Order: sequence, then C-alpha cells, then structure tokens
Amino acid sequence: MRLDSAAFFMAKHDTRNAMYQLKSAEKHLFNVTEDSLKFATYYRIALLNAQNGAYKLALDYFKHTTRYANDSKKSHRLTDIYLGKASVFNQMGQRDSALLYVKKAEAFKPRIRKDQESHIEELKTRIEKRQILSVSPEKDIEIVQIQDRYEVAVAQRKTLQLQLYIAYLVIFLILLTTGIVVWFRRRMHQQQHAYRKQQEETEQNIQLLLRRKDATIDEMKAEVDSKINELEELKQKTPTHSGDTKTADSIEQIKLGVDTLYTILKGGNISQMGKREQQALNAIMPNFDYDLAYVINNPRYAFTPKETFYYIMEHNGMTDEQKAEAFCCTSQAIRSIKSRMKKKMEKS
Repeated sequence: MRLDSAAFFMAKHDTRNAMYQLKSAEKHLFNVTEDSLKFATYYRIALLNAQNGAYKLALDYFKHTTRYANDSKKSHRLTDIYLGKASVFNQMGQRDSALLYVKKAEAFKPRIRKDQESHIEELKTRIEKRQILSVSPEKDIEIVQIQDRYEVAVAQRKTLQLQLYIAYLVIFLILLTTGIVVWFRRRMHQQQHAYRKQQEETEQNIQLLLRRKDATIDEMKAEVDSKINELEELKQKTPTHSGDTKTADSIEQIKLGVDTLYTILKGGNISQMGKREQQALNAIMPNFDYDLAYVINNPRYAFTPKETFYYIMEHNGMTDEQKAEAFCCTSQAIRSIKSRMKKKMEKS
C-alpha cells in the first residue's frame, strides 16, 4: 500500500511525500517475510536518493537491496542493482567503478529484460562520453534532510510511546500496590479480629474451669497452659501491629495466679514471689476456694505477700518444715511470719 502511494507521489514529482511513504514502508519491514517486498522498498529508496543527488545514501540502500535479491528473479534484481550503482558512480565521476558494474550487469545476458539491455547500452554511452545527468542545486541536501526529519520524527514518536508505556506501567504498579496493601490490611484486620475473639473464648473457658468445684490445681494448670499455648500459636500466625496481638491482661493475671497457687501447693520455691503474685493469687482464689479467698482478701487483715502464702500453706495442712523449704528460710522466720499474721487477725 505504501509502495503504491510512493509511486503515485513519484508520478506527480512530489519527492517529499514519496520519500515519506517509502521510509514508512521501511519502518515496517521487520514484520515482512517476503524478500520481494523488502527488495522493492530498499530499491526504490536507493533510486530516489540517486535521482536527487544523495549518492552515498543511494549506494548504502543498494547494498541493503542486494540481501533480498536471491529469489527466482535473481538475475533481473541484481541487474537492476548493478545498473543503479553504475549510474551513481558515473554521476560521482568514478568511471572505472561505473564500467565495472555495467560489465557485472552484462554478465546476466541473455537472462535479463529488454529495458535492462537498453539501459546497459545507454549507460555505456554516457560513461564513454563522460555525460552526467543534471541535478538541481542543493537537491541532495533536501532529500537527505527529508529522510533525517523522518527519522527524527520516528525516534520522537518511539520515545513518546516508551514514556506512555512507562506511565501505564507505573499506574498499573501503583494500582497493584494499592490493591495488595488494601488486601493485606483487610487480611490483617481479619486475623486480629480472630485473635481477639480467641482471646475472649480462652478467658471464658478459663473462668469456667476456675468455677468448677471438682477441678484440682493440676487440672487447672494443665488446662490454662494448654489454652495459653493455643493463644500463642495463633499469635505467631497473626501479623503484629500496634500491640493488637498482646495477650489480654486478665488472661495473663489468671495464668500468674494459677502458676503461683500451683507452686505453693506443690511446695515449690516461692522466696522470690511478691506483691504481683499475691494480687494475681487473690484474684483467682474466689473461684477456687471461697472461704480461703475471704480471709486472704480481707482488707482488715492487710496480709503481706509472705503472710498470704503462709496462710494458704497452713490452710492446706503443710508442715512448718515444708513452709521453711518453700520460703528458703529458717523455722524461726516461719514462726515470725505466723506470729505477725495472728496478731493482725486477733486485732480485727
């Protein structure tokens, strides 16, 4: 289609538009598989350059044309190329080179067209008589500028297309990133909601366990530890954000109270336990033993941590030796604790 348009403009002596059509056809040759179309495109560009005095460009395009002359019409195509080069060299004053290419064209006789035979004889005459075709002044500069402007326009268009593609890519990446962020935040919110719900269920289950009158301290500790471990496993799977996955203070307080009571009843080392453990123990005791809780939580007694622990040991029938071992102290110290505790209770 573009080659036809170029021929139309050539017939009207419109060199500018003819060259634009040919250069446009050249730009799309990478999609063309037929050598005949590639040959015709490069050959016509070479001829147009030659006719307008751009001899160096013409020779370059004749060179490109040679690559696509190997088909069933090879002799015709190569003859056209050799005659074109011979004409260019004659115009450049290089008669020896011109004669060389005329002889190369003659070598294809008789497998050439009649018009090519006539062209050979015409060229030989012009070379012998040192005749050259007249070309308008500055015509060569004009044809070169036409091609340069076209190449610049094509390069600018490619640059704009590249910038447009990059802009589309950036917009796509922004939308993709936004989508991922929104999805991630929503997913994180769902996981945090599930974690908080699990916390509530865990606290409720622990509270129910503490209210069981038949539950032993071993069962309590095992169940509490199990629930806390489940909560920790869920916590590891939940993205942390602003402390949203922090274990509820009430659950930690219950666990501390159960652990403290378990240590006391099992005769463990309680020498380092203090006010914090006492408060946690007092909080869970009403669910475990109401009568005992009434005493250790009685504000009139104002038991110290050691007195609270001592009273629980005493209430559960532990000997003074067991108490001394748990507190890591002497029997005299145990008697001192007992004496101060009794005085508080007697005053009240």
